[in-house]
Amino acid sequence: MRFLLGFVFLAAAGLGPTASSAPPDPVVSVWYRGRPAGVPQADDLAAIHAAGFDAVTWPASSVVGVATMARMAEEAGLTVVLRPDAAALTAASAKDPGDRATVSAAGALGPALVPIAWRAVAHGARILSVDAGQAEGAGLRDATGRTSSWVARAAAVARQLRINGALITQLATMPPVTFDGAVPAALDVVLLEARKSWVLIATNTSPARARAVVHVPHEVPYAIWLNLLNGATLSMLAEPLGPRWNVDLDPYDARVYVIDKTLK
Repeated sequence: MRFLLGFVFLAAAGLGPTASSAPPDPVVSVWYRGRPAGVPQADDLAAIHAAGFDAVTWPASSVVGVATMARMAEEAGLTVVLRPDAAALTAASAKDPGDRATVSAAGALGPALVPIAWRAVAHGARILSVDAGQAEGAGLRDATGRTSSWVARAAAVARQLRINGALITQLATMPPVTFDGAVPAALDVVLLEARKSWVLIATNTSPARARAVVHVPHEVPYAIWLNLLNGATLSMLAEPLGPRWNVDLDPYDARVYVIDKTLK
């Protein structure tokens, strides 16, 4: 069983954590603190996997339950992320998330789960631990016993990171795009590149629409881009200094556009 937090935890061999320099694979994990706290339950872990997740985040402070967690998680098909409890990303801090971060599924930040998650990915996060804010369990179900509303949204992000993991691992930052006039505070647009692709990630973390005029560097084509999240296409306007995109994002919207590079 592999543990992620900059360490490989060799629980089965009875050894402590050892440093690992390997970059983390992109993954969405679910915070799970046991039920009761500190005691993992096999049924809970199976439910997390069945909901569409490949990893579970366990508090680094709960060392007593680590060995049991390792065994149960492996049986459930989950990787374990060991993390200390940390503040969840905000719209602002998602622009400097580090490679591992917590995304809230509860409270005021809950509706912005998807754009905050993708904003964090755009700025370098690769392990996202989604936290429903439960002292016990994972919060997959609400008080009525129904699946919590955040589960499908987080699982959709998890699916994209799983499918497009190789692309996301390659992403490198490009010079910032430029804007005409004022930029809505809740809007973030990031241009990235992979070996064979250009990627644009745009996020709106507010309950209002976000509009802006964005200019992309001239080496990036203005032809048809594909949104990985819903299959929609985008055609930019060709201008001498580079493509222009008239951005219009719905409330709490995220777009992840990709286009192939023209290889010479």
